[in-house]
Amino acid sequence: MHSKEIRYSFTRHYLIAIVILAILSSSAFYALKTTLKSSESTAFIVNLSGNQRMLSQRIALYSQLYYLSLLNPKNSNEHTKIRELLTKASFEMRDANEKLLSGKINDGDEHELSYEIYELYFGQKHLKNRVDDYLVLIDKLIHAKTYKEASIITTKIITSSNTLVNDLNAAGLQYQKEGNANIEKIQAMLFTIWILTIITLLLEIIFIFQPMAHKMATLFQKIVWHEHNLQEEIKIRTNKLTLANEKLAHLASHDPLTGLKNRLNMEKELQGLIDHQHVYQSSYAVVMLDIDWFKKINDTYGHDAGDFVLTELAKIFLESVRPQDSVYRAGGEEFVVIFNRITQEQAVTKCEKIRQRIQDHPFVYHELIFRITISIGIYHPQCGILNNVTDILKLADNALYQAKRTGRNKIVLAENCS
Repeated sequence: MHSKEIRYSFTRHYLIAIVILAILSSSAFYALKTTLKSSESTAFIVNLSGNQRMLSQRIALYSQLYYLSLLNPKNSNEHTKIRELLTKASFEMRDANEKLLSGKINDGDEHELSYEIYELYFGQKHLKNRVDDYLVLIDKLIHAKTYKEASIITTKIITSSNTLVNDLNAAGLQYQKEGNANIEKIQAMLFTIWILTIITLLLEIIFIFQPMAHKMATLFQKIVWHEHNLQEEIKIRTNKLTLANEKLAHLASHDPLTGLKNRLNMEKELQGLIDHQHVYQSSYAVVMLDIDWFKKINDTYGHDAGDFVLTELAKIFLESVRPQDSVYRAGGEEFVVIFNRITQEQAVTKCEKIRQRIQDHPFVYHELIFRITISIGIYHPQCGILNNVTDILKLADNALYQAKRTGRNKIVLAENCS
């Protein structure tokens, strides 16, 4: 074969191989970008759905407190405060519901409702109508003119909340399931592209480089060098894909701002502690911590300052617990610490040290210095052994609310604790 023909044949086949690699590389990049975006959207939707469920519980609690405040008209400040909290929670729940149903989620992204989600909200369970009716009840309670009317509406709200929370939780789990399924599909796509890349390289070696090697002795070293570079490129891309997959797994289970584990991890790991305690009678404590007057920081200094406070708090919490303990960001300014193998007295002592440390800690943001405090609610099996994650979190949340209601910057044990 003439040297010119060899060069032409080599060039033509080589260009074909490069084009295929470029297509595969572009596909891998697109799939990786889609995976990251899908992970972010999934985390946002799951958090939004979980927040909607949490808001329904808070609304039920605020409704009871609002009705009780009506019976004590002398304390108008407390009545106004609870009314504001109830109105805010109602607005946030309505906003979350609209985002979930419209599919318009974060930064203009849209999420198409699946058949299962559509059935939950518009099918036999009529979850959309029930949420709307629930919010209507809140509005009626706020504008109730008599104690009797308020009492009837409050009873309806509490009754509706019991079943509504379960169905909202089912919706949240379905969103999580669908998000995980989408990520698994894209990961399978990445694996397929990787396999195709390997096969393409092997075919190039078999049908292009080897048949021409003995006719192009002078080009042998160049071919070897080229093959070596291709293999190194595959190794680099494989390592990048591995790191990307590890990052995706971390993003799905951790809060992106603080790096702490998220609520999904918390509920799963708490259930494990409950099961372990049931078998081995090992003690633990669930601690809910909330920043006092955090909204003032955001409103006065901006959300960047608020994010700094949250990140700094996360570091303090991690430094203040033992290796066997876990710290989570439950959402917003609320954190959860789970102490493993600890008595109630030890848990209270640990929490007091954390509370005091935060009270004394200067939060230095640029030229600003913040002084903040936290309120703490504690559940320990000594309060009464429970086997349900939701019940335990509700007791700890109630204790936290009691700490907020009775002055903040304090620790309150869940009811029945002594």
